[in-house]
Amino acid sequence: MADPYLLSIGRAVGNVVEHGNTKSLQFTIWADTHHPSYEHCVLLGERFMSFFHACPSAFRWLTNLILQNITFGETDISKILNACTKLEFLSLTYCDSVIDPATGDDVVLTIDVPHSALVALDITTCGYAGVDLIQAPKLQRLVCANWIGANPPLRFGNVPHLQSITLRHAALHWQRPFPLSHCFSNTTSLSIMYLNFADQMIWIEPEDPKHLSPIFSHLRDVYLYNIFYECDLNWTMFVLEAAPSLSNFYLKLSRHPCERSRCEDSATKVNVPWDQTSPDFKHRWLSLLEIVGFVVDEKLTKYIRLIMELAMGLKRIRLLDQEPCARCNAMNNGQPLSPTRWRFPAEEEEKNAIRQQLVDGFSSPVEISIG
Repeated sequence: MADPYLLSIGRAVGNVVEHGNTKSLQFTIWADTHHPSYEHCVLLGERFMSFFHACPSAFRWLTNLILQNITFGETDISKILNACTKLEFLSLTYCDSVIDPATGDDVVLTIDVPHSALVALDITTCGYAGVDLIQAPKLQRLVCANWIGANPPLRFGNVPHLQSITLRHAALHWQRPFPLSHCFSNTTSLSIMYLNFADQMIWIEPEDPKHLSPIFSHLRDVYLYNIFYECDLNWTMFVLEAAPSLSNFYLKLSRHPCERSRCEDSATKVNVPWDQTSPDFKHRWLSLLEIVGFVVDEKLTKYIRLIMELAMGLKRIRLLDQEPCARCNAMNNGQPLSPTRWRFPAEEEEKNAIRQQLVDGFSSPVEISIG
């Protein structure tokens, strides 16, 4: 990212967009090396902000901004968002802010832009202590992945139109599980929630569904992905009970002896106990249950039958195999691991037997597809 080239490009773009009729303008800027040092990232941040200040016309018309490996000053992001009045999408990857010289602590990324056009925000593998969404009134989609700070990673203020949230993370040993209500408070418009646990510790803490019911009142689709296989699944019931309008429930179980997402700082995987489902709870709108990573297993059978018992309007169940993993297979001379312990039904006769086992005792017709 050399200054002369950036300035000439920025000014040329600014001259064009000043004529109007520009519907979309995207800048994508990243480091010119794969693993830049902290000092290099600071330098990139200084260069970028010089570019930003030198080309106000271009940034005023910017709609998409994608940045990688940049270390900002503490208030730089706020300056960018307040100046880029047409910005709809911001993506930060491997970005952070200069460490607070007084405390030595990582900086919290603060988004306080009451007049912003920002619709989508993606924060992936960044070095912030957390994200504080004070005001983002038009924000609809949020992605937060691989955070390093303590849980919860987010705090919501005024985000009245947030519809979709994605959290992807392999928990680290200093991060304690947190109740979703502590993270999603002040949010009542969610319709899609995607949580990916990356085969590691479950980093949310089950809680009384009453605390989440106002937040999940419009939730339609829930994805709970890469739950490590040994973990009991009954804890997922608190999500089902808290989301009365839920239509589609997607689970993905993960069996990866290769420990693809584990590092030396990973948290210890522990089971998540839950036995607090209300005795009179019934779900009226759940239509689809999908489980990826299904195997012939008594625990899974009991879980699916529990869902069938509670979901009065359930119409379809899809049971799918786990996608092959080259690293896992390489540990076993190219063969799938533990074919007797983790076996997906292959023959139609066995699939029919599983279907019969699942529907036994239920009168409501449910379509069950396997594979």
